[in-house]
Amino acid sequence: MVSDTLWDTLGLSEKRVLILHHDDLGLLQAQNAAYEALGFPTGSVMIPGSWAPQLAKHAQADLGVHLTLTSEWRAPRLRPLTSGASLRDPSGYFWPTVEEAWLHVKTEEAEAELRAQIHAALTMGLDVTHIDTHMGAVLRPDLAEIYVKLAMEFRLPAFIPESLEAIKIPKWLRQPIEGLLVRAPLPKVRWLDSYPVPPTQKRDWFIETLRQASPGVYHLIHHAALPTPEAQSLPDWEIRRSDYEALQDSTVRQVIGEFVLLTYRQVRDALRRCS
Repeated sequence: MVSDTLWDTLGLSEKRVLILHHDDLGLLQAQNAAYEALGFPTGSVMIPGSWAPQLAKHAQADLGVHLTLTSEWRAPRLRPLTSGASLRDPSGYFWPTVEEAWLHVKTEEAEAELRAQIHAALTMGLDVTHIDTHMGAVLRPDLAEIYVKLAMEFRLPAFIPESLEAIKIPKWLRQPIEGLLVRAPLPKVRWLDSYPVPPTQKRDWFIETLRQASPGVYHLIHHAALPTPEAQSLPDWEIRRSDYEALQDSTVRQVIGEFVLLTYRQVRDALRRCS
């Protein structure tokens, strides 16, 4: 199975490897600006976001599609690219919570929407390197099937964690999803997420978490944004600001530099050579 051998093929066995992943690009201009200022290449774009087209100037960067079926904030709100009625709340936007999306979204309409987002990214000019999921909305079992199907169809790596233990989904859903992800011929990563960390502890969390990491391939999610008035309209703006400030810190960057830094472009190209 490709997923069992890819890290060996890339010469990464027994090494500490880091994919530093910038989530929610395209949602805010402040998010895009932080991506440019930090200089780390990997992230994913919310294609329905108003600022997604700005990322086209980084067409050859390591950017994927942040597949979106939810829109959680009062503003900005995101609308589907397709016409599926089940994708929309009464106001015409994506459902604000994963629970509401899972209750209403029809499988075939979700598939059409997710496929449309990937096609839109390609039409925009992005050399899409991977896919992942906003708020874990594709983890309903039928949607997870679509997620893996689209990864295989477009010959892209998908963000798939080695374990779902830390993901807050009902236990009765976890077993079928785990079975699917284990069978998927795609590489698995160890998931680290800075989002739950209090802003005042963010710098120390990055340093301690990364220093303690054993050999393996880690996908570390952050949501860095500049603290502009636009960004401050979001209730979680301090979390986004603290990610940005922590990743500017010289000690954090030193610790990051102790890893082998990996991009999804490298993963994608290796997968395509193997298939």
